[in-house]
Amino acid sequence: MNALTKTLAALAAGLALGLWSAGASLTDGGIFAVKKIGAWSVAPQVGTPEADPYARASLERSGEIPLALGEGLQFIARADDSGAALDSTCLYQIGSRTPPARYWTLSVTDGEGFPLDNPAQRFGFRSSEILWAANGDFHIAVAASAQPGNWLPSRGAQQFALVLRLYDSPVSATAGGIEPSALPTIVRTACP
Repeated sequence: MNALTKTLAALAAGLALGLWSAGASLTDGGIFAVKKIGAWSVAPQVGTPEADPYARASLERSGEIPLALGEGLQFIARADDSGAALDSTCLYQIGSRTPPARYWTLSVTDGEGFPLDNPAQRFGFRSSEILWAANGDFHIAVAASAQPGNWLPSRGAQQFALVLRLYDSPVSATAGGIEPSALPTIVRTACP
């Protein structure tokens, strides 16, 4: 190989690596802004003026409007409590608690963050509409086929994500101090 060919190959490799690393840095709110709490991830500074440049670029790329710090927090889970990726062919039980909040929602999204299209037209639950147990706990089944009680369909994407949004929550400013036991568990109960 002559010097020009080696230079062009190095430039092409550098360009490809640079584009890949920039894309990876902008996934899921920017890798520097995200805190892991058990199976859940949260980026508490995303909706504030202190958001890092990667988080801002990620928002620009997705078009998402984040919750401001005083409004609430958004948690995302792409794996269950054992660390296995969420799979739409499996049955999951979500529950039985959330951090304190005036109101919360739990929804199922595809890998891009969009609601999963499903015949039931059920995309999520609000805390005001779920069935609660007598002891104050809740349980939500996530599965491709209908389940009794609170059920969210996962059919339509091989892998999916769970999105928990807390509104008007006292933990908004201290997301890093949340214990994993305060967040809903994600337990795989059956898988074909």
